[in-house]
Amino acid sequence: MGDVSKAIGRYIDEEIRLNSTDISQSVRSREWFLKRIANVIESRQSEPVLFSAENFVYFGSYFKGTKVKTVDEFDVLVVIDSNTGIFSQGGSEIGKGQGEASPNHKYDRKYYKSDDSGVSPAKMLNWLKGVAMEVTDAYGGEAPERNGQAITATIKSKDLKIDLVPGGIFKRNSDNTTFYNIPKGDKNNGWILTSPRADIDLLNNIAGDKSDFKNVIRIAKRIKETYNFTVPSFAIETAIVSYGQNNHWDDDLFYDVKGSLSYLASSFSAGNIPDPDDVNNNLISDTESLSWYADRLDNIKAELQKCLNIDDQEKVNNRVRRAFENEL
Repeated sequence: MGDVSKAIGRYIDEEIRLNSTDISQSVRSREWFLKRIANVIESRQSEPVLFSAENFVYFGSYFKGTKVKTVDEFDVLVVIDSNTGIFSQGGSEIGKGQGEASPNHKYDRKYYKSDDSGVSPAKMLNWLKGVAMEVTDAYGGEAPERNGQAITATIKSKDLKIDLVPGGIFKRNSDNTTFYNIPKGDKNNGWILTSPRADIDLLNNIAGDKSDFKNVIRIAKRIKETYNFTVPSFAIETAIVSYGQNNHWDDDLFYDVKGSLSYLASSFSAGNIPDPDDVNNNLISDTESLSWYADRLDNIKAELQKCLNIDDQEKVNNRVRRAFENEL
């Protein structure tokens, strides 16, 4: 009988573990770039400014330990001073803006939506794109591009790509905790809430007593890449964190991968993965082909099950790798 858990462990080691030799250089490049972003923002007059106590918040897969294969991209929240601002949802005030800027040019009318209902996410993204362009132009980088809710900046000479997300900083009226509003990246030009540190803390708490929990997330993200799922990576991670919270974890890669993929497939079939920061926000509401994605995950689970009947371990290793890599 084939040892499928052993084969999955080998896949993790050989295919999706980070190359530690690349990490330190990537981190230095990130800090080099962000320092220049901060300098450009500081040099500009009558424009939004950074929140002085924390210019940037790191989030995304690298900082959560769920990055797949290589460190070639970072997700960074650019924290914009939101002094004097109020964040409301559905007519209710959720929180008050934090910062010191006075006057606060983030709230100048030129940054408002056309209906004058508040600050425009699209205009904040365009402003940040201009800032990033000033840096990339000076250092031979590619022109920054709008990528949904982020601005993607690339400097090839440093093998660096960063997704910059503009975020206002607020404190909730209900419990005085910090949250950020970031562009949803949708056609309605809306904002969504996020709490990156809370997301990281939750992930680490769930992963703490579960072997290979983060590696199972990374396998699911690798499947997303190889099967060309257009589902956001954060949605996949959120679903598996929810699975880990509410279901038994076997500490056996075969059962835990199967269980996680089953839960993810069910979420795709239902068409809903709630945002942990706002349960009214469905992270996959704009994603097409969800039924097809669910079928692919079911096929992968079936393939893992078949591997139990193969005696040759090398054949099991190869079969598992091919299932994850969309090569069957």
